[in-house]
Amino acid sequence: MQIVNKIDLKRKISKSLINASGSTALVLFDNSREFAIINIVDDQLILSYYQQFDFVILDACFSTEDYVWFALNGTRNIEWNINTKTVSRTCGDVAQNNLAPHLRGYSCIKAIASKNLLIAANAGSSQIEFYHLNSLVRLDNTDALCEVYTKNIVVHPSEQIIAAQITESEDTGSIRFFEIKDNSVKLYRKYIATLFAPSACSFSESGEEFVTTGGFPPFSYQVNKFPSLDFINEFTDDEGLNIPEPWGNTRGITYNNDFLISSSTLIVPYYNGYINCIDQRTGKIIESIKCCGSLCNSLTRSQDANLLLCSAIGGEIVLLRNSNLKFNIVSSATAFEEADTTTNLQLPLVEMEDRTSPLNDPLPITEGIAR
Repeated sequence: MQIVNKIDLKRKISKSLINASGSTALVLFDNSREFAIINIVDDQLILSYYQQFDFVILDACFSTEDYVWFALNGTRNIEWNINTKTVSRTCGDVAQNNLAPHLRGYSCIKAIASKNLLIAANAGSSQIEFYHLNSLVRLDNTDALCEVYTKNIVVHPSEQIIAAQITESEDTGSIRFFEIKDNSVKLYRKYIATLFAPSACSFSESGEEFVTTGGFPPFSYQVNKFPSLDFINEFTDDEGLNIPEPWGNTRGITYNNDFLISSSTLIVPYYNGYINCIDQRTGKIIESIKCCGSLCNSLTRSQDANLLLCSAIGGEIVLLRNSNLKFNIVSSATAFEEADTTTNLQLPLVEMEDRTSPLNDPLPITEGIAR
């Protein structure tokens, strides 16, 4: 990885995204109605414009090169045309959450263009909603229980399974799994329970493992087999306990919103301003690059993986060119056993089978190189 350009927006960033071609970046700010669009031209970051909505933005995703879907607290989901700077469509219903009255609207959103799907977590009704992306018609009988606050929705390489990550407290979280076939949705009866606040999660490239990161701090990560969800290992970095506040963001509890997986290596935006490459199996930091002057909280890549985009809580946006990390995304035919699924999408966690770390003390993340 080599840093090729950097700009400072001098705002507290919560998350950054890059479109598939690597031509446009979207930046979300912490507890803010505002977002920024950045053009990427010849390895240069060029601020295009700032835009502000009437409601706080909690999440966003690209659906195509030039369209973004936003999840906002207090209103419906909004589709934004980057080029015309206009709202093109909306969908969803605003509901009041009786357990958390400040939550109305939507907490996270994900588009799967190849499957003509838009998936959004309604923070008011605590339901995950499934829509046809083209028509925005809701799929019949598919609203799924998602507890109080769903922070992330991630997609399996097969694009037939999604994971919904729920951040419950500074010490706990859970991940539910859903199978989507022929416009019908089934719930997997097993779920992952973490003993730290999950901030991000991802399937491995093969789809055979599932990795969850988080911490309140300290930074932790847990690895489970997929689809069995059998526990593999858990690691933690206690050095993160010493970082000065403010270190987090209001989008959930924990600080970092995403990470990348290259083979068995985790590429993690780290609390010390570095991007750390961690051997997933041993917890050893095998490569480290100084990226930002403040806590790194977001890392994403273009579809061809030539470009990486990292953002920091202090306002820095860093563009990196990738020369050594290999991302070989493959489509896996992974499927759940029929007996392990149910069409009862309202099944509460207490009636499901959990997979929790058996370790009293997670293994330490060790420094393989000097920082």
